[in-house]
Amino acid sequence: MALSRASAHQPMTVLHVPEQHRELWNQAGLPLRALVWVLKRVLPQANLDYDAHDEQLAYWLVEVNDQGQAKREIGFSSQNKPLVFAPTDRNYGVWTDSDRVFVVEQFEARNDFPFDATWNKLYEQNRQGTRLL
Repeated sequence: MALSRASAHQPMTVLHVPEQHRELWNQAGLPLRALVWVLKRVLPQANLDYDAHDEQLAYWLVEVNDQGQAKREIGFSSQNKPLVFAPTDRNYGVWTDSDRVFVVEQFEARNDFPFDATWNKLYEQNRQGTRLL
């Protein structure tokens, strides 16, 4: 997967997306949970580093283009600590690997957050081996 760091062209919109995975998981019945458990062990994972932080994720900052497509993402804990980010060589991402189109008006815009600098710092730390996810 080719990686592209921040593009030099027009700035994108950064959206605050609450984590909802646990709510859906808690509503799932035993047969669905068993199926997911089996599939996770049989199918190759698209996000090798994400499972270790699944319970800690509280929200996402998702960078979207003008069409509402996710281009980059950072997952945060409730203490605002970045836990995971994508896309990278190891992680395709939750939002960046989906066909979801975000409607900007349905989310809180967080263009005040230094997304580009934070994502690039995480990427460099990960590349140099100084950040262990």
